[in-house]
Amino acid sequence: MPEFELSARPLLEFTAGEACEAMNRSFEEYFVPLVFDAASFERRFRGENVDAEASKLWFMGEQLIGLVLIARRGWHSRVAAMGLVVPERGKGYGKVMLQATIDEAAARGDQRLTLEVFTPNEPARRLYERLGFRNTQLLTTFLGPVKPTAGPLPELQEADPREVARLLSREVEEELPWMVAPETIAALAPPVRAFSLEDKAFAVVRADPTRTLLLSLVVPREFRRQGWGRRLVQALGAMYAERNLLSYMVTEGPFKALLEAQGWQPQALTLWEMERVL
Repeated sequence: MPEFELSARPLLEFTAGEACEAMNRSFEEYFVPLVFDAASFERRFRGENVDAEASKLWFMGEQLIGLVLIARRGWHSRVAAMGLVVPERGKGYGKVMLQATIDEAAARGDQRLTLEVFTPNEPARRLYERLGFRNTQLLTTFLGPVKPTAGPLPELQEADPREVARLLSREVEEELPWMVAPETIAALAPPVRAFSLEDKAFAVVRADPTRTLLLSLVVPREFRRQGWGRRLVQALGAMYAERNLLSYMVTEGPFKALLEAQGWQPQALTLWEMERVL
């Protein structure tokens, strides 16, 4: 179909229920199951700074084609989600939608646009490369040990995720992926939980229905190389021993090395973080 027949409407014109339905339909048969209700949709994207005006639902007449959710921070935008309903895949609509996203980001003065793509999704990655995106780093998911560490473990104290986010900003030199960046962590609230180990190591976790995600871990500089991170990871493993404990969006560096040293296993499904300079 000619691309001029496509039309886009901003997310802010739709109810939470309509947005969820569009999201769920656009991600049917996806690599990782994504099914939201209004509450889980809001919790997921609250911390990511999704812009309801920049985000669009796409239509052919009154028929939903797909959606593009855009998150924004300063001069940096990110494609938080982009999907097409099953019958409309493979028709070139994704290129039209993403090119419009690039053009709008440039028009509002953004300097870069980022996204993540599963490494097996070669058709999508090739599309992104044709539109000027380049790989920046590989993001890995790790699964915690099935059997927790034996022996007594330290007791963890509850902490405020916002305070952990402040620590991340001060103590982590590299730029973290958007979904685990300090700005994202700062916006999270219960049921997300944060923990402290004697105020020397800190972690943030999110319990989903079938798994628990370790979103962040930070040890202040003065307490590094003293085993605090290791003890905190072991204590979390014991706390969530009855559930799958995973850490995702893990980049190369000390955190990855810590997980590997503690027996966490890298999962086969990885992501490329990609960037387009505008």
